[in-house]
Amino acid sequence: MENKSDSIERGSSRNTRRRFLARGSGLLAGAIAGRFTEPFDSPYYETERKSNGLDKESGLIYDCHLHCPAEAGEKWQWYKVTPSFEDFVKYLDSAGIKKGIINSQRSYGAKPEEFIAGNREVARFVEKYKGRFLGACVVNPLYTDEALKELEYCRNQLGFVWAGELCNYMVPFDYSVKEFEAIVNQVARLRMILSLHTEHGEMEYIADKFPDAVIAFAHFGDDHEYEDIFKRIDIVAKNPNYYLDTSGYGHDRVGVLEYAVRTIGPDRILFGSDFSINDPSTVIARIIHSFITEEQKQKILSGNLKSLLGKFGVDV
Repeated sequence: MENKSDSIERGSSRNTRRRFLARGSGLLAGAIAGRFTEPFDSPYYETERKSNGLDKESGLIYDCHLHCPAEAGEKWQWYKVTPSFEDFVKYLDSAGIKKGIINSQRSYGAKPEEFIAGNREVARFVEKYKGRFLGACVVNPLYTDEALKELEYCRNQLGFVWAGELCNYMVPFDYSVKEFEAIVNQVARLRMILSLHTEHGEMEYIADKFPDAVIAFAHFGDDHEYEDIFKRIDIVAKNPNYYLDTSGYGHDRVGVLEYAVRTIGPDRILFGSDFSINDPSTVIARIIHSFITEEQKQKILSGNLKSLLGKFGVDV
């Protein structure tokens, strides 16, 4: 999930672009070229690229990264166009997304009564649109007792297997604190999947501290996209318990998805859009027109998430 504050996000975007322009396009080209040591027409790409998208019968798209409006309305769009959950669903329909994992924007309130109320909203939406959505439990680690109890309730009573996306700048907190460690341990004990938003340095710490946790890291890149994007992909590649979703920074950079498929492999990249903040269609277009096989595209768009959820007893 990207920054929800206009000033923070705009400032971060400007700083990132300023750093990139100052370094020059040659630096980025060199970084990419250094990773693609094989010729571009290597056997890895020996497949015809179809210009008309995916097979219509197998073209299910399953989004692992959805922030739905709270019942009180959309909070995070700079200009509100999907204020209600019904509007949210209609937009997903128009983008061709048939299934998804949702959390409520209300769950990112700091206090327990807010994240609990948001998670209950999610449960109501999941029930209303039965078979369309799975729920995700969001908590604030700094209220440790309440957060641990809420994770257990969401798992055992509501059937949620997804925790997060946890995002430590929203509260904020540091991923090195003991409260966060308690959350990771609880998620593992309950056999849940943890979704995390991290910067590269935080990602390195988590990879060293929690190698056995099943984690879906949000976004190819971070606020230091051009410096960190390949490092982040490499971290995921080294740990078979880790997954990377396609949302947010970096998905639009031609070559990044291809590098992720080559490095991580085609089975641990998940389609995520970060809607209702970002438009799912941009991510879908990049995947459909990428230089990977049709089978790999379909794995990313739905197959990998279905396989991951199946490991946790969820048949979708």
